[in-house]
Amino acid sequence: MQIMIKKKIYAVVLLVCCTLTMAAKDYKASLFGVKSDGVTLNTGSIRKAVDLISSKGGGRLVFSVGRYLTGSIQLRSNVTIHLEEGAVLVAAPSVYEYDAVDGVKALIVAEACDSIGITGKGVIEGQGSAVLDHIRTQVQEGYLQDASAQIRPALIAMNGCSAVIIEGINLFDACGDVQSYRNCTGLTIRAIHVKSLATDGSRGLALSACRNVGLNNSFFNTSGREISSVAPSGDIRTAGCVNEEGRRLHF
Repeated sequence: MQIMIKKKIYAVVLLVCCTLTMAAKDYKASLFGVKSDGVTLNTGSIRKAVDLISSKGGGRLVFSVGRYLTGSIQLRSNVTIHLEEGAVLVAAPSVYEYDAVDGVKALIVAEACDSIGITGKGVIEGQGSAVLDHIRTQVQEGYLQDASAQIRPALIAMNGCSAVIIEGINLFDACGDVQSYRNCTGLTIRAIHVKSLATDGSRGLALSACRNVGLNNSFFNTSGREISSVAPSGDIRTAGCVNEEGRRLHF
């Protein structure tokens, strides 16, 4: 009887270990035809990679050294984008390359996803000035009605997501806000570097109706407010975060 119990326990442990191993599997972006030349628009290839990784149980989509031009990337549950040092995700200059979640356009978007993340020591470059110039041109030519904040894309926008980790990355020059999180639960943001001065009013981090949020050891230098909560949020913990002047930041 004890032997049977031990065998069952071993089988359960083995299953859990295999599941965790699958979830942690790395997939190199280059294997999906993603180009690091800074010129090729990789939106379609990156989206296919994210979808495939999610369908196989999850893992990390890893970007090595290089510049990767892309429009909106839609994250899926159990998928993490990992940017190695020297890897740069470069935002496409055309405003038409961006999708929105809950009315917020962004380079990386996620809606109703679980166990997702953006990690590493790489860079997400928003090309805020170039995107804003394109928006203004489209307004002048009559294709867009105005250049309001709702049109200007953020770098990251998530709505209704849970178990989110944003760690180590550098976020530069968004056209709109840098990060927008709405109705998210279990959001951990740590050791990130935010610098967004290319356009006016770019907020570093905007929360709305989020719960169980941890923001730690991060730096913000933005043209708008560094961090803000625009709707009631609960259980928010902030520690070790400063702005350009060295002032400690709190919600």
